[in-house]
Formats: sequence, C-alpha cells, structure tokens
Amino acid sequence: MRRVLKGLERLAIAAVIVLLCIGAYIGNTAYEEFRTAQWDAILGIENHARDVEDMRKLEKEHNWEAVRVNAPDGTILRGTYIENRRKSHNTVILLHGLYQNRSMCLPYVQMYRDMDYNVLLIDQRGHGESQGEHTDWGLSEMDDMHMWCQWLREKDNKVRVGLHGISLGAAMALLYAGGPGRNDVAFVIADSSYGNIISLGREKLLTASGDQRAVWGYNMLDPFFQAAMFFHTHKFVDSIEPAQAVKSIKVPILFIHGEADKLVPVKTVHSLYDNCSSGDKHIYIFSESPHAAGIETNRQEYMQVVDRFLANSDK
Repeated sequence: MRRVLKGLERLAIAAVIVLLCIGAYIGNTAYEEFRTAQWDAILGIENHARDVEDMRKLEKEHNWEAVRVNAPDGTILRGTYIENRRKSHNTVILLHGLYQNRSMCLPYVQMYRDMDYNVLLIDQRGHGESQGEHTDWGLSEMDDMHMWCQWLREKDNKVRVGLHGISLGAAMALLYAGGPGRNDVAFVIADSSYGNIISLGREKLLTASGDQRAVWGYNMLDPFFQAAMFFHTHKFVDSIEPAQAVKSIKVPILFIHGEADKLVPVKTVHSLYDNCSSGDKHIYIFSESPHAAGIETNRQEYMQVVDRFLANSDK
C-alpha cells in the first residue's frame, strides 16, 4: 500500500512539474505576444506610426531643430525641438498616441508657444523615426523619458519640464511622473490615458470573442505571464500600469477625457483621478468627444482648460 501511495505521490509531483512547465511556456509566449501583437487590429486603431513626411517638411520650413538621444539600451530616439520666440525656461514634452508619431502633437504646439513654452515633440520607440519595432508599454520608455529630460537640462540647466501626453503618451507621462524618485517634472497633463493595460486587453478580448471562457483563460494565464515578464525585465505588470503610478504622483496634474470615448471608457479617468495622490489635481471631461479628440472637437475650450491649469500650477 505504501508503495502505491509513494507511486501516486511521485506521479502527482511529476504532473505538477509538467503543468508548471507548460504554464511557463504559455506564459512566456503570452509575454512575447503582449509586446509584439498587432495592437492596431486588436484595438481598432489606424496605423500611422511611420508617416513622418509632413513633420520633416515642417522642420525645414520653420527651421525647427531635429534632435536625437540614445536610450540606455542603444535605441536611437528622434524628435523635434521648437524654441519659443521669447526666451523661456519652460518646456513641455508632447507625447503621441499608439501607432502615431510626433506629428500627431502638432495641433498642441501653437497653444504652448502662445503661453511662452518651448516644445519638444518626440517619437516614442517603435514609432516615427525612432528605432524599435513596437511600444514597450513603459518597460523601456521610462529610461527613454529620462534621456529626453536629461537632454533638455543639458540645453538649459534652469529648464522647467512639463509632460502633456495623449492616449498612450498620457499613460507614459503618468508612469514617468509616478516613477520612483521622479522630481524632474513640473506638471502632467494626461489626455485619454488607459489605467490598466491588462484589464483593457481583457475587455477587448471579451468584446471581440463574446465568450466569457476566453476571459477565464486570460485570468488563469496571468500568474505565468507575470512570471515571464519578471524573468525578462525584473518588473511586474504593476510597474507599467498608470492606475498604480498615479498613487505616487505629487506634482500638479490635469486629467482630460472624452465622454464619448469608446476605446478607453470615461470611468477610467475618474478612477485615475480618485486614486491620484497629488494635492493639486484636476479633471475635465469633454461631453461629446471620442478618444483623444478633445482638441479637435472643442479647440477653444481645450486651450482655455490647459491655460487655466498651467497658470495655477506656475504659482
């Protein structure tokens, strides 16, 4: 009888080991898919990531400065620096959305120039003229952002840097401002940020499949996915979630969202705002705006909201 029990025990241990190995393999595959998946198709986004011809023409036409930095991992990152006509120590970094490039942020440039800001438009890795095949969802972008801030400080040691991000760019701004030891950002404007990329993916999977079982599989896979991410990056998913980052943000912050946003539900921005630790936080909802379109649907109102926020944050 003891031999039978020992045999069953060994069999059970072997089965657990096999299941763990299978889970590790699937988790690693899921992690690789997370980084390389065709998110434009999954999220229903038009891909304009490499359409930079208009940006190049404007650089030549207005004599804007084409700039580059090298990320710590060697990735070459490119952008455009627009110095204000009046001497200013205030600079804003504009961060574009997923499958876009720095030209997406052109509608925001004149608004900041009118407020006497210098403007730095950057192509996030995997977009525009920056190297990389895809976004890293914040796994590498925080180091990229640090290099851009360092570049600005080398240009002006009195610079006051603010971040204004749209969609993915808003999420990156929140992650950076909420990162450990971040004291090099003066303010954040987060327009249409997601809160939790895993939850967003779960919602889109359910919508696409209409099958709750797909979500159950998604949830069962999560521990193995987390383990694979930690193995490759020494980070967990929490470290790339804006919903977690806002809990550590202390600088003045303005959350902007559209009531008619179908990609990232408006409930997301209310949650981000409620959980944000800043003592100077503000929220503004454009009632009829879809995702990341506030400046298009309500330009004058958008400019007034930003101007009012910055006027108060400068005090």
